[in-house]
Amino acid sequence: SLTMFIQFPLSLWDYIQTGSYAAIWYPLTWNIRVYDSYFLLVSIFAAWFYVTNQAYRFLYLLFLFLAFLAILLDGGRSSTIAYTLFIAGVSMGYASARSALILTYVTSWLVYLSITYIASLASGTSTLLITRESSSGRIDLWINALQCWLQHPVMGCGFYQLQQYPSLSAHPHNVFIQILSETGLLGFAFLLYIMFVIIRRINWSKPQRYFVGAAFLAIAVDMSFSGVHIYPVTQVVLLWLLVFLLKNPEFSTIHLMLLQSKSLIMSTLPSLFYIVISLWFIDLLMTTDVFLSKVPFTPPRFWVYGYRL
Repeated sequence: SLTMFIQFPLSLWDYIQTGSYAAIWYPLTWNIRVYDSYFLLVSIFAAWFYVTNQAYRFLYLLFLFLAFLAILLDGGRSSTIAYTLFIAGVSMGYASARSALILTYVTSWLVYLSITYIASLASGTSTLLITRESSSGRIDLWINALQCWLQHPVMGCGFYQLQQYPSLSAHPHNVFIQILSETGLLGFAFLLYIMFVIIRRINWSKPQRYFVGAAFLAIAVDMSFSGVHIYPVTQVVLLWLLVFLLKNPEFSTIHLMLLQSKSLIMSTLPSLFYIVISLWFIDLLMTTDVFLSKVPFTPPRFWVYGYRL
């Protein structure tokens, strides 16, 4: 992930000279919000490696600094809130790393404000994208998504139902509302069950509960205001992070019931469950014409802007 910042200084230099920031240093720049959430997720890994005294600790602090600076420059408000809450939560639980984490966080802010001020001298105007007041249409998106859900509360109204509103985005910028509106109460109940299983597996009696709580809080906040977790790049990293949090003996607790032998019914039940889910999703996919879009669909675009899959 650090290699992504190789051309970052070039964008900063261009920003200082022109007064206009462009995230041209990203590998693919179709949707910079994907990178903001990506940096947030990887920062959780970096913070854990730092607080556990892994080798080359300064590299993890460097990544935390660069990641948050990039988020600020992109004007990623949801990622900024999530990142701030995460650093605050980890700092409360790990006194030994508190000073370094807070200093890194504050340094990112100071560098961001300094570069923005210097760039404003070149352009004559000062623009702090992170402080913009617009809601980016989120309220309208949420209202339309909930209105669509009310029409089909149990089964949902299918994937990307918001395409019927040309002035709105293709997703409601809230993963929870999106799941509720697209898959109905059935899908949302399944999501709640997954969340229950995750919370149940965490050993909340350990001191590491501060880190786990801060991580899940950051993820939940970002999902509540951003829709980029439907893209493959963030999905893959989120999968890595959930496996890390749920399988690491530092965080989780092993229930003996999971180790007991299963009956024939319990062995076949998961297969039947996945068959039903698969048939249900096929039905949902048939309710949308998203695949009939004339927008070019190329493999490189898929990785960072591939929600149409």
